[in-house]
Amino acid sequence: MQVCRPSKKATRPARELPESIRKVLENTVLVASGAAVLSLVYILFVILSGKLAASIIGGTDLNQMSRALGIAKSVFLWGIGVIFIAAMIRHYRSESIGFLAMLGGAICWLILPIVVRSRVDVSTSPQLLQLGQSLISSFQSAGGALIILGILRVAIGRIIVLASPAQVAAGLSISAPEAAAIAAERAAERPSLMRRCWELHFCRSSLRSSCPRFLEGVSCWKRRSGCYCDEGLATRLLNGVGANSRAKVAAELDAAHRRSRNRASKQKKRQAPCGECPLYLEHQKHKYRVVSWFAYPAAAATTGITVGYIRNGYRWIEFEVGNFLAQFQLLPKPLTETVFEQASWLSAENGAVLLMGVLLVGVYLQVTELAIFRAKL
Repeated sequence: MQVCRPSKKATRPARELPESIRKVLENTVLVASGAAVLSLVYILFVILSGKLAASIIGGTDLNQMSRALGIAKSVFLWGIGVIFIAAMIRHYRSESIGFLAMLGGAICWLILPIVVRSRVDVSTSPQLLQLGQSLISSFQSAGGALIILGILRVAIGRIIVLASPAQVAAGLSISAPEAAAIAAERAAERPSLMRRCWELHFCRSSLRSSCPRFLEGVSCWKRRSGCYCDEGLATRLLNGVGANSRAKVAAELDAAHRRSRNRASKQKKRQAPCGECPLYLEHQKHKYRVVSWFAYPAAAATTGITVGYIRNGYRWIEFEVGNFLAQFQLLPKPLTETVFEQASWLSAENGAVLLMGVLLVGVYLQVTELAIFRAKL
């Protein structure tokens, strides 16, 4: 009786994009990122410096500001669109691009309009009010589009994964030459920012060509099944390698499985304890390096939104402390003011704003560390 085998066409894992296309997409993301960052920095500088809050403006000044902001806005909006579309094509296996698109959309839809509104009041020139409203409308339109794009990417990706044939996930119909070809293609790739499981130090190269996670291009913690927590998978992988490689890796995997069983028995859970896996912990370190950079723009945006409250709080403290010290004649005699006449920005009030921004960076970094290393998000 002849056993029917699945056709290679139906079970063959998807090939990677050609090298030339990958390079074009990567360079496109880099160029678009640079353009979007520079244009956003200019927009924030105009907003936070108060140029959008003038009570009287017209003529050449209004035309120049409208033209410059229009160009910067267009570059920023087109830039973020190109970034996420090119990144989704380049990293079409990575679901995290969809979540990043949703995060970027939330920032455009919620945070940037708040920054604009915080620097515009009723005394602002009608022309500048209209310009600010145009910025808000554009940011929210782009943010809504990015949120929808991210949701579609995540939803479609989940549907494709659920509909994919089980033979691919199990790696049963992949021949040795095909697995070697996939391994060669993946080895030539540039490592991802947060690193997938086979890009990390603890993933043994001798096991990759027969690992179903490697062949399907999905990290083991997303499948909740990997060689460090699934004894059945580890046994199948070890049976497919030589005696020398098996002896080197078997003891390490056995120790990891014992830790997994102990943790699962303590927590009375049957799910894979990825939180103790050395692969996942190393992945979290790379994730922290990427995510922690968002603390700086987040702190700058928060400081820009609340700068009025910070200044009012500083003035109140200065007034109360000054009155208290004046009762005991503890205030020093004022020095000559010529030192700061040419630099009005160099003041204790602005120093308090800067200090608050630095403190916010520390708070956001601490929260990020707790979320990634403690909560294992």
